Amino acid sequence: MSFFQVRAVAICLLINALDGFDILVIAFLAPEIAQQWQLSPDTLGILLSAGLAGMTAGSLLLSPLADRYGRRPAILLSLAVTSLGMVVSAFTGDLAQLTAARFVTGLGIGAMLASLTTIVAEYASDRRRAAAIGFSMAGYPIGAIFGGFATLYLLEAFGWQAVFLFGGLLTGLMIPLSLVFLPESIEYLLTRRDPDTLERINRVLGKMNKPQLDRLPDIEPMPATAANRVTELLAPAFRRQTALVWAVFFLTLSSLYFAQTWTPQIIVDAGFDLSEGVSVGVLIQVGALLGILVIGVLTARLSVATTAALLMGFGFVAMAAFSLTLGQIGTLSALAVCIGLGVNAAVIALYALVADVYPVNIRTTAIGWAIGVGRFSAVLSPAIAGFVLDLGVEEGTLFLIFALPMLLAAGLVLAIKPKAA
Repeated sequence: MSFFQVRAVAICLLINALDGFDILVIAFLAPEIAQQWQLSPDTLGILLSAGLAGMTAGSLLLSPLADRYGRRPAILLSLAVTSLGMVVSAFTGDLAQLTAARFVTGLGIGAMLASLTTIVAEYASDRRRAAAIGFSMAGYPIGAIFGGFATLYLLEAFGWQAVFLFGGLLTGLMIPLSLVFLPESIEYLLTRRDPDTLERINRVLGKMNKPQLDRLPDIEPMPATAANRVTELLAPAFRRQTALVWAVFFLTLSSLYFAQTWTPQIIVDAGFDLSEGVSVGVLIQVGALLGILVIGVLTARLSVATTAALLMGFGFVAMAAFSLTLGQIGTLSALAVCIGLGVNAAVIALYALVADVYPVNIRTTAIGWAIGVGRFSAVLSPAIAGFVLDLGVEEGTLFLIFALPMLLAAGLVLAIKPKAA
């Protein structure tokens, strides 16, 4: 891979890092906001779900626009929306306003994730594709780890509003950086066939140290509308694969976002202080980073589907063990790393798997819809968890309930076959 290709992947990593900060910061701030505003568990669950609801809407409704207008414009617009949502969050005065601002933040992030994954998949070499996707996805836990430490400092020094403002300004700074350094997808340019397509592609190929083209290769044009691309996902050639992909994302993301959003609050409710709650939440993201290294080792020897299944099984065991040790902070900290290694890394493996299942002309739509369908459960799981806690169910039992989807997902993912198989 040339420096130009590596830089494209690195820009995607930085954007993913800010996304991790922006979407998970509410989990770190939840105990403080809940105390100040006297929120019940079911009400807090709705607030935790608001950003995820926005991500779902962004994935389903806005991410297909990238297949029509380009990955790069979609990412730039999404960065602007995300930054706006974070800045507005800092100036909200009640639950309804903050919930709406979190929805807008999630809308921008949801619209962006599929395009980022697609650019990385297309600019990485065949040999490095799975590793490059894992590397770029590492930005998400890195940003969440950074967000945890930033939250502890800014919360104590300036209050929770400063944390949102800080995240919004950092996200805004990525707009000019992406405008200058983030390239458009070559495969997208090939499907559009604009008058200057050949010139633009050769310019990019030169930066990649690859031979120039004398003419555009023959390729089937991209479908004219997003609706056509979604219909292709359900065509006979992809129907079974799409059903399996959606089911696996649905199950895995329900466990993932329960663990990510509720863990700090559950630690605080178990009698520990806010810094310990945030620290355990951060350790889940540390585990996610370790999981990315494990993905690189496993995918060198096993298929991506097998790797995902192993990680899902490990995540189930870690969450089940977590449910039995809520009074022991040292054990909880170690298990939090294991949860991140299993559950978070399994999701990252799924991104790489989906990129191998669908052709380029519907790949962004496929990833966007997989994420969007999966996030229906991600939206529901924090709210359902809050409702169940409000009914008096113990926190340990709740963790065990949300571990079970990982077990089922581990079986289903093995039935997904890449297009080359």
